[in-house]
Amino acid sequence: MSLYLIPVLLSFLSISSASQCKPLQCGCMQGKSPPWCIPKSYEVQKPPFLYKAVGNQKMNLVFGFTIREVSEVKDSDQVLTIPMYLSIHWIENRLVIDPNHRSWSDNSTGPTNETTEEAETLKNLWRPNLEIYGLEAFNNHKILGEMAGLRITKGKVVKYDIKVTVEISCQMDFTQYPFDEHVCAFQMGSYFYDKNSMTCSSSYFDPADETDFLERNLQYTIKFRKLSARRKIVRLTSGSYAACGFEMRLKRKHEPLMYQVYIPCILFVTVSWISFIIDPKVVPGRMSLLVILFLVIINVFNNVKSSAPSASSSTLNAIEKFVVTCIFSIFSAILEYAIVLSILTLRPQSGTNSERLYTIFHNANGIAEKPSIQDRLQFFLENPRILDVCSIVCFSLGFVIFNIHYWYFANYSSKNIH
Repeated sequence: MSLYLIPVLLSFLSISSASQCKPLQCGCMQGKSPPWCIPKSYEVQKPPFLYKAVGNQKMNLVFGFTIREVSEVKDSDQVLTIPMYLSIHWIENRLVIDPNHRSWSDNSTGPTNETTEEAETLKNLWRPNLEIYGLEAFNNHKILGEMAGLRITKGKVVKYDIKVTVEISCQMDFTQYPFDEHVCAFQMGSYFYDKNSMTCSSSYFDPADETDFLERNLQYTIKFRKLSARRKIVRLTSGSYAACGFEMRLKRKHEPLMYQVYIPCILFVTVSWISFIIDPKVVPGRMSLLVILFLVIINVFNNVKSSAPSASSSTLNAIEKFVVTCIFSIFSAILEYAIVLSILTLRPQSGTNSERLYTIFHNANGIAEKPSIQDRLQFFLENPRILDVCSIVCFSLGFVIFNIHYWYFANYSSKNIH
């Protein structure tokens, strides 16, 4: 009876041992000879560097960023949307490699000395816990399955590639709008292990290097560059962490606002100077011209204020300062006309005094008595259009000087640009 039980016990033991096998574990893939496998002592929760020799327990992550473009910049939320192909490489020394397997020389599914696996295989391997600093959203793409891939190299390097769309926040200063520039950093590193345990290195592909690259019609000109040294270390209360990535320099295109705001405002101010030529006694014509220009430019300021991104400070930005100056110029023309009109309507009528002043200032023999201050003031009251002549010169000269300073000498560089 016991002889009949022996085969049953053996089959039971083989089934129970097979059921204890983990996926991709060495010796558990019956009838198959894989190019690589996982040892029985493999622990998914433990990082590979813990099994290195003492003094060499440090791991390096290699990131690759193939950037397609910056698809959107939201000034209101201070967020950038970046579609890219993200690749992460690390060495897994615990893998068991069959160096003589034919997969290493076969390039039908990928480069030689590499095997292509399903992305789900990564669940059976240790994976680094990563963090993207300033992350707002991380979206991976799917069609029939996740757009991701996994490769294992003959040198025990794990390569994971995935297509993602990342939204990151960027601190922006709009004080110099529309001449503002911003530097936004994409920083990626280990979430848990600090720089003493895990380092990183990275490379990026600039889409502008492509010959057929067409930049999306954004309000910024975007240039990519390497991550600056000061951003390669992120200091938190829990420690200092290594970070890798790239930087983006955003420079706003202010040319559209030249035609929408700047040139119209300059024309409004220039037209307001015509009021100095109009006879002050023609009150409806001169006053209606100035009031209409004043109301129009106030409306321009409201539109600029509503469309411009809000600055972090309470001061006006560059374009608002320009429009406010134009408003003040037109309002000053209204005040000037009010002064001239008040002189014409409120001055005392004195014909004899006018003849005396004319004789003083226009002596035919060229020997005129020196006019006193009272005489000069009286002559001005008798001829208020002198103020119009002075205003044409002063207003135009002042506005030209303001524009020269605004466009050529004013410093619009942001504080966060390095």
